[in-house]
Amino acid sequence: MENNSIKLLDVDLKRWMFKKGWQSLLPIQEKSIAPILERKNDVIISASTASGKTEAAFLPALTAIHKTRELSGVRILYISPLKALINDQYRRLDEMTEFLKIKVTPWHGDVSISKKNQILDEPEGIILTTPESLESLLINHKSWIESSMKNLFYVIIDEFHAFMGSQRGYQLQSQLHRIENLIGKRVTRVALSATFSDANGVMSYLRPNSSIPCEVITAAKSSEDKLSVQIKGYDHIALDDPELEGKVLPKEFDAISDDIFRLLRGSTNLVFCNSRFCTETLAGKLEQKSKSRFVPNEFFPHHGSLSKELRESLEYRLQEGRWPTTAICTATLELGIDISDVSSIAQVEHPITVASLRQRLGRAGRREHNAVLRVFIPEALTDTKKTELYEDTVMTVAMIELLLERWYEPPLEHEYAFSTLLQQTLSVIASYGSVSTKALHELLCKTGPFSLCTPKIFMQFLKCLGEKDLIVQLNDGSLALGLEGEKIVSNWNFYAAFDTPKEFTIEHEGHQIGTIPLSQDLIIGDTFLFAGRGWKVNFFSQERHLIGVKAYPHDAQPLQMNGSAGHIHNEVRKRMFEIYRNRKVPVYLNKVAAKHVLQGIEQFERMHLEHSHIYDGPTGIALFPWQGDKVIRTIVLMLKKESIDASAYKSHIELAYTPKDSLKVAVYNILNYENISGTDLIKKVNNLDREKHDSYISMDLKRMSFAHSELDIEGALDFFAVLRKEL
Repeated sequence: MENNSIKLLDVDLKRWMFKKGWQSLLPIQEKSIAPILERKNDVIISASTASGKTEAAFLPALTAIHKTRELSGVRILYISPLKALINDQYRRLDEMTEFLKIKVTPWHGDVSISKKNQILDEPEGIILTTPESLESLLINHKSWIESSMKNLFYVIIDEFHAFMGSQRGYQLQSQLHRIENLIGKRVTRVALSATFSDANGVMSYLRPNSSIPCEVITAAKSSEDKLSVQIKGYDHIALDDPELEGKVLPKEFDAISDDIFRLLRGSTNLVFCNSRFCTETLAGKLEQKSKSRFVPNEFFPHHGSLSKELRESLEYRLQEGRWPTTAICTATLELGIDISDVSSIAQVEHPITVASLRQRLGRAGRREHNAVLRVFIPEALTDTKKTELYEDTVMTVAMIELLLERWYEPPLEHEYAFSTLLQQTLSVIASYGSVSTKALHELLCKTGPFSLCTPKIFMQFLKCLGEKDLIVQLNDGSLALGLEGEKIVSNWNFYAAFDTPKEFTIEHEGHQIGTIPLSQDLIIGDTFLFAGRGWKVNFFSQERHLIGVKAYPHDAQPLQMNGSAGHIHNEVRKRMFEIYRNRKVPVYLNKVAAKHVLQGIEQFERMHLEHSHIYDGPTGIALFPWQGDKVIRTIVLMLKKESIDASAYKSHIELAYTPKDSLKVAVYNILNYENISGTDLIKKVNNLDREKHDSYISMDLKRMSFAHSELDIEGALDFFAVLRKEL
């Protein structure tokens, strides 16, 4: 078993490896030993799920701290996005450190106060925590961090890809920067992540605004890894009562639940849905099927709104593996707990992104290197007034093709992240008592993760906080918490940078017709389908979470109520175009799904979309940019500014009652503007409170942030240039 890399490991760890029956280390584990032991560079270990990343990080890290065991305090800080994963890793590390006598302490909301007090009184070894619990430590135990972490060697971040580009990611970046500022030294960061198309492109997310080198260690592509895929299509079946549209799952979900019951019962599976509503309803249908057939129920829901006890009992059942179990879940089970024997992964409706599909597939096929993916896709029939190309099925095929080529979406560009900047500003002030404006900007923006925030923008930001009494200025010019700020910080909910989506009430003539978790932009005059009827927005209140509507007698489409809103990448739509153009019908489609793709291809050809981006049909004009959601969103807003009634529909844009001459004029005007401002385009967008603390931020700053993150003006102008030639 001995080779040059393994010789560097602690002898007691080699005893543990021998006890486990390990004959050798995996290549990624061997490659990680030297750079982690040296502590010169940060390290990203990028490999698929169940590839030995945890051991790759901890074997050398434990060796390093055991060799220097005379140093006191906390030596390794491990950060995970999930408490369930911490509990899982605690068991593994407790076993791994058996011969080293290194203390491992989990620290999160479910850990007892007595256990936390032990580590506060005698800081040592390894702490396993979440960003939320780390926030609490930074606010309430700043002096303890300064003294107990002065000999900290490593910060190990698990599921690093789950943090990137998110509010929690900015929170974590800021926290690690603050810790290093407190202890006065750089700490080696080791990130464990799923595979990336371009792993080098993620290095700036591990340590922003820094010249510290980062070494990326990737696993060799395994020829053993196999993927078995089937896409099952379903025709849309109209409900008997049109009033129920939008309130219950469409009728075709009865057939989907029949197939899930038939195919998955008797084994362990994860079935991912794009919304909690779908998760709950589908789980309910499957439980009823079990009862009606007098068999034990094996189908259980799992999502963030369930109680901790219900979630953990299902997680325990999955881990134990003693009974066949299928979890009907949202993204909550993409990460975390170690489920060793998942037979297959299922996806209901189209996947959200290629990266999330990859993450979900990583939960299956660990033992045999053979992952099984089933996708259940209902599609609307072409008797709708909208232009239909069966885009959901074709988009799923495009994502699977890109997945097989190991292409995944790159991380989101750096954002302003004002909501998390607000949290971190209040957190720093709370931990110190008062802080100067200059020191705050230096810590959080100039050298921290919020680098887009210039001194001028930061002053505008602080002004917002002052106006809402979150902060006050003392006589010496420093900033302290205001009354509202103290109230926010004292609430345990403050430690989390994210929030659950708020429900909006839809109201018509004083009567409530339903509630939705809104995830798309809304402007007065927009139309949508809900409860089987068309509605037009005539009132919107972000503060009251209220959408006022009047009846709309024409065709409309449902509101986006799941996590897929706005995340489809340019590359996915380009691949869809290639599938249509090349008449590609993969063998892994069932008869109905193959029929949908073929009908979509035939419609594509009838509309001559191979050579044109515009279709002027009997129901109006449709535009096909074959670009991602950012570009499509920007095109729609630009056209609306020119009084064109444009709306995004699936992967294209529909123009209602628009003569071609009007479109020509609009395109001419758009291309002749000297400078198009993103903030001007979204002046009529009402719901810009996307993140937890956005309600405290001014509309000017929210518009600037939204335009930076959600619009692509250059991409839209490129499309209009092409469109002008075709018009």
